[in-house]
Amino acid sequence: MNKTTKIVGAALGGTAGGVALAFLICAATAIIAIFTDNSVVLLGVFSAIPGTENGAISLEFTPNMIGIAVVVALCGVGSGVLAARTPVRSLRLSGEKDESSGRKIWRRK
Repeated sequence: MNKTTKIVGAALGGTAGGVALAFLICAATAIIAIFTDNSVVLLGVFSAIPGTENGAISLEFTPNMIGIAVVVALCGVGSGVLAARTPVRSLRLSGEKDESSGRKIWRRK
């Protein structure tokens, strides 16, 4: 695996993680709003306002897509930067033999 593949893969993985994080943040905000019966606002990302309608619990939520996109992008970029900073280490034959099987051992160099 070369360095570019590693960085792009990490950035895509970070983006997927960012989507999951944004979903969890929005769900947690909605749950906190329902249980505390107060409006909850994450500036620039999400707001949830609980209420009642015909005697049933209701929730009005307003997502900010730009804020959510920023969260997702920051996770993707952060993961890509971390992947770029770590060295690529591949497995290579060390030349040593395993005593029990007699096969050569793969080690990181």
